[in-house]
Amino acid sequence: MKLWIRSEVARLTNIRAGQSRKMGVPGPEGSIGKMASADLNKETYEFCIKLLGAEGMLYGSYEMVRPETAMSFDSIPKAFLRARANSIEGGTSEVMRNILGERVLGLPGDVRVDREIPWSKVPRN
Repeated sequence: MKLWIRSEVARLTNIRAGQSRKMGVPGPEGSIGKMASADLNKETYEFCIKLLGAEGMLYGSYEMVRPETAMSFDSIPKAFLRARANSIEGGTSEVMRNILGERVLGLPGDVRVDREIPWSKVPRN
């Protein structure tokens, strides 16, 4: 029930974000929605794996087969493994938290010793 409630809240937040964008006033809802959806997706598939019990450890075939569609999953374990990518793609959840903390909550930003240095001069490993 908790996962369903969080899913419904995320859905309504995304609707609100879409309406704000249409009016030309985008707010933090996009970042919040992305971060919340990524976490919710991971937790939903963790719950599914727990429901499967020992069967959740079975991956199926390791044969290299091109999927029919980009987001098709033929098993819960594969979807569970793929859900981890949601917190990375499109901006990591950690970056989203920094953006929300600095821009929305007004928290101080991370210490940036290279703030005044052009990107081409920033030291790299």
